[in-house]
Amino acid sequence: MIKFLWINAINNFSEVETRYPNLGIDHLIASLKTTFGDTCFHFKIVNSDIDETLDGFKPQVVGISCVSQNYGLALNYAQKAHERGIPVMIGGVHISFLPQTLSKTMHVGCIGEGEDTIVDLMQVFLKHEEFPASALEGIPGIAYWGEGGLLHQTVSRAGRSDLDSLPPPDRSLNPISSHTYMFTSRGCPYRCKFCASSRFWNNVRFFSAERVVNEIELLVNQYGVRFISFFDDLFVADKKRFFEIVDLVEKRGIQGKVKFSCSLRANTVREDIVAALKRMGVASVGMGLESGNQRVLTWLKGGSLTVEQNANAVALLKKHGIMPNASFVIGSPDETAEEILDTLRFIKKVDLALFDVYVITPFPGTPVWEIAKEKKLVTEDESMDWSRLNVNFEMNHSKAIILSETLSPSELLKLYGKFRRYRFLHNAIKIWKHPMISDLPKYIFKYLRERIREI
Repeated sequence: MIKFLWINAINNFSEVETRYPNLGIDHLIASLKTTFGDTCFHFKIVNSDIDETLDGFKPQVVGISCVSQNYGLALNYAQKAHERGIPVMIGGVHISFLPQTLSKTMHVGCIGEGEDTIVDLMQVFLKHEEFPASALEGIPGIAYWGEGGLLHQTVSRAGRSDLDSLPPPDRSLNPISSHTYMFTSRGCPYRCKFCASSRFWNNVRFFSAERVVNEIELLVNQYGVRFISFFDDLFVADKKRFFEIVDLVEKRGIQGKVKFSCSLRANTVREDIVAALKRMGVASVGMGLESGNQRVLTWLKGGSLTVEQNANAVALLKKHGIMPNASFVIGSPDETAEEILDTLRFIKKVDLALFDVYVITPFPGTPVWEIAKEKKLVTEDESMDWSRLNVNFEMNHSKAIILSETLSPSELLKLYGKFRRYRFLHNAIKIWKHPMISDLPKYIFKYLRERIREI
């Protein structure tokens, strides 16, 4: 039996990053078990205590998953494994967009969706007990080190068009709380300037309504889950499928046993959609409203959305008794202080449940990253401090990458502070009637731990 260690490279002191387990790893494990059976690998997943786990568990292969802001952690973990002679694979959004950043301590980078790639790689490992370059050149969707220390990248691997052909995620190695999450689709039909997710998935595909409701039933009946958040970029992108999901939830008697939250775009918030969400048991909806200024909103999200639509979406959700949550982005390159304050005025005008605000951050794979590159604010080599991409501006403002051409870092911080102070009071009042109230004690504990560590 091959000991396989998965490392989820996250900041263990960040409340947001530790809120849920890594479902992507669960999908990969399910793919391996489907192909090789339950007894070929002994899997272990860790977020911390890497040295102790490497020495105690003694894995024969290591897989690392990380986003760009944590790539420095991934480099550190790969070095630790390399020093012990353990082959390392890495996957996730960062290496998919920037395969040229693959470290010499990493043997293979998985580019894009990994369920089929991981099977091909482990077939090589089972045969050779390592990843020889000669055996990797025919595997699509990877980057690897070849002879002479040259980095090779193979042809792209298309993600599966039929998502139902993928096995359900194997959640057996992660604790499942009463509030957990699911993916019911991959991709988004829209291309916001700052969003890496839609570009990682490339095109939009869906699990069938039957498959989605089967997983809901499993979580409710086997694991006692009472709240499920759908982490799709846009849950109702396929309206026909959405209404099928609602009908199946009702027919199978799931309605009332579990509540849901999902993400929508304001222009998809229509009467028939919202009424069906309410029928299904959706208690809260998150929207990236981004800005209360039309010029800035158009730059961020394209010309298909208006500030008026954002306000109408909030009102319609409230009308049907669904909590509207929203996120906003400030600090776009030519956004003025007055335009930023338009967003604060918009927030105060509409009746949101919870909201959050972020300073625009350049992520690899996005147009905003290209802007930052042109300004020479970021690099794609070993000199880059990837932790600068941490979206928590409150904690990271001293080294955050500022794209604004109209405001100094101190001016932007002052404006951001206005949002944060209003957010604290607003959310503190609203949370008591919000379905997320059950998560509040855990959130407060982790948030305070995060703040204490930064002092």
